[in-house]
Amino acid sequence: MDTQTSLETGHTDGPFADRSFIEFFAGIGLIHESIASFGWKCLYANDNDPKKAQAYKNNFPSVEIDERDIQKVPVEDLPAAQLATASFPCIDLSQAGGRKGIHAAHSGVVWSFLEHIESLTKLGKAPKFLLLENVAGLLTLHEGASIDILLHEISRLGYAIDLVQVDAKHFIPQARNRVFVIGVKDPELGGSAEMPDTHIRRYKVRQVYDRNRSLPWHFFDFPDLPIRQLQLSDVLLELPDDDPRWWDAERMAYFWDHLEVDHRTRLNNLVKAKATMRITAVRRGRRRGLREQIFNLRADDLASCLRTPKGGSSIQFVVQLTRGDVKVRRILGIESGRLQGVGLPSLSPDFVFPQSEQDALFGFGDAVCVPAVRWVFKHSIESYLTEVKIGAPEQTRMDFEVAV
Repeated sequence: MDTQTSLETGHTDGPFADRSFIEFFAGIGLIHESIASFGWKCLYANDNDPKKAQAYKNNFPSVEIDERDIQKVPVEDLPAAQLATASFPCIDLSQAGGRKGIHAAHSGVVWSFLEHIESLTKLGKAPKFLLLENVAGLLTLHEGASIDILLHEISRLGYAIDLVQVDAKHFIPQARNRVFVIGVKDPELGGSAEMPDTHIRRYKVRQVYDRNRSLPWHFFDFPDLPIRQLQLSDVLLELPDDDPRWWDAERMAYFWDHLEVDHRTRLNNLVKAKATMRITAVRRGRRRGLREQIFNLRADDLASCLRTPKGGSSIQFVVQLTRGDVKVRRILGIESGRLQGVGLPSLSPDFVFPQSEQDALFGFGDAVCVPAVRWVFKHSIESYLTEVKIGAPEQTRMDFEVAV
C-alpha cells in the first residue's frame, strides 16, 4: 500500500500521517469532543441509545452514527482508522450494578468491541491505537480478575499497554475517578520496563502491573496532574429565589429529616454562622445495610461523581446558603454538562446540549470528562505521534493549552 492510498483509506502500515478514529459506545460525543481539538476526524461512531445518538448528531452532523447494537455491526461496515475508542458500559463494574463483572450483560459488550478489533486486524485494518475508559472499580473487581483478563486480551491482539488512573477533580469540580487503558500497535514497543512511580500509576494500578509484568507494557511520559482552576461556583447557575426549581417547605422538611446525623450537624453550624456558600449533596439509597434514603453533603468544593438519574445515589443536589438561609434543588442538565467540561466559556462553549432536561442528565451522567480525556490523550497518543514527527496543527495545540 503506497502512501497516497494509505491517506485516502485512513490507514497505513508505517507512521500514521492522518488522525482518523472510530468510536464505540459514543454516547453524546464527549470522547469526540475531547480529541477533535487535536485535529482528529471521526470516520464512524456507534451507540444504540437513540437519544444519545441524536445528541451526537446535533454536535457532529458530518458523522453518520450507527445506532445498531455493537454485536450486530458487521466488521465490513467499519472503516480503517488510526484509533478505536471504547468508553464501554460501567454498570456491571460498579456497586450500583452489583459488581457482576466484565462478562455480565452490560459491561461484557467490551468483548464485542475487541472482537471487532481482532476482525479488523485479520483484514489488515487494525487500528494503531486503542483507548478504553471505565470506572476505577475495574481495577479491583473480583480481586483484579476483570482488568487482568481485559489487558491480556488487548495484548494478545498485538498492543503494548499503558494503564493510568485519573480523577476529573484535577480539571473540573467533580470527583470522577476513571481508568484509562491505552494500546499501541508497534513492534518496537512493549518491553519489561518498570512502571514509573507517578500519581496516576500508584496503588491499585501498581497492583495490576505487579500481577501482569509479563505483558507488553509501554509507559508514556505523563507530567504531574494540573492544579484545577475552576471552582464549583464557576459551574453552578445562580437561580432567583422564586425559581420553582427550589424545593418547597414540604420537600425541605424531607431533606432535613433525611440528612445523615453528622451532616445535619454540619449544616446547622453553617446556618448558625450565617454562611453564604453553595455545596452539593447526594441522596444515598443504602445506609448500613438498611434500605432507606439519606442525604450526604460534600465539603470540598466538588460535586460527587455524576450518574444517570435512576434513583438512589444517582441523584445529586445543590444546597445554597445565603446568610444562613438554606435552599435545595436538583442539579440541572446544563450544570451536569459543565461538570463534564462542556458549555463553559473556556471549555467547549458551543457544545449543543440535549433539549430535554432529563435527556441532558442521562447523557452527561453517562459520559466522560472532556478535559481529563484530553489530558490523557495529549500525553499518550498525541505525544507518540509528535515524537515520530507527525504533530497536530500548531494552532490546534495552542488552543488546547488555553482550554486546559
